[in-house]
Amino acid sequence: MARIRTIKPEFFTHEDLFEAEHQSGLPLRLAFAGLWTQCDREGRFAWRPRQLKVAILPYDEVDFSRVLDALVTRGFVVKYTSGNRDFGLVPSWHRHQVINNREKASDLPPLTENIDQSDASSTREPRVEHACSGEGKGKEGKGREDSLSETISDQTPKPKKKVISYPVEFEAFWKAYPTHKGMGKKEAYDAWMKLDLEERAACLKAIPEYMALLKEKPTLEVQHACRFISKRRFESFAPADPQTLQMVGEDHWRKRLQYGRREHAWMTPQWGPAPGRPGCKVPANLLEPNDGANWRERELAA
Repeated sequence: MARIRTIKPEFFTHEDLFEAEHQSGLPLRLAFAGLWTQCDREGRFAWRPRQLKVAILPYDEVDFSRVLDALVTRGFVVKYTSGNRDFGLVPSWHRHQVINNREKASDLPPLTENIDQSDASSTREPRVEHACSGEGKGKEGKGREDSLSETISDQTPKPKKKVISYPVEFEAFWKAYPTHKGMGKKEAYDAWMKLDLEERAACLKAIPEYMALLKEKPTLEVQHACRFISKRRFESFAPADPQTLQMVGEDHWRKRLQYGRREHAWMTPQWGPAPGRPGCKVPANLLEPNDGANWRERELAA
């Protein structure tokens, strides 16, 4: 049954969701907002792609299984299994939804350590506190979930964990970075492998400066390690050395220009003046006519 949900103005300017939609070619923004209407009061829903498509995108020629998989891959949704059924969870649910007290309690199994989470993927740890009190929050509701978890634990075999061996240099990055349980190590590793040796070294050296920023501004949310690498945000925390700027090769400038064209932004202190500005260090043969037009200048990637 569809339910009335809240959508905030910030949703329409969510860069990561826009990039995910642009990369996948799928209507992720509309589908994600529509998915909220199919969630119960705990942000859970039954993993039924065909039924969800009929309820959310009835007139679109799109495979909703691909839509759900894209949302899972990028951490907007978590997929988990209870018994022989699949379910989904929006991990940021209680930060953005205020539920009517009269809405009935969830009758779907929760995401717990007793449930098979081999397919689960999230950029953040799901919050367990509730946004409001109401039906299903008392002793009766709690006992129901505990009993259900015990039943699932008895019936569901525990999956064998697949052990992945990572290179020493990446393990050093992962150990130094402020990771948390919901942060995908495999995604970060895939982004790491796209860097060359110099970029990996720069990424590792940038962590102390990033940690210092987080300590100075404790309200900042820790960036997902994958985005810290793939969006080259580590370069924002490298020392701005004019001599180093002179020595950067064309491959580095190409990557920086790719970032600038995609983000419409330029890391001025680290890379020097942006294209079109006096003193720009980018080789002229790499520039395009529109490079630098309407680009923002950034000092630090928050």
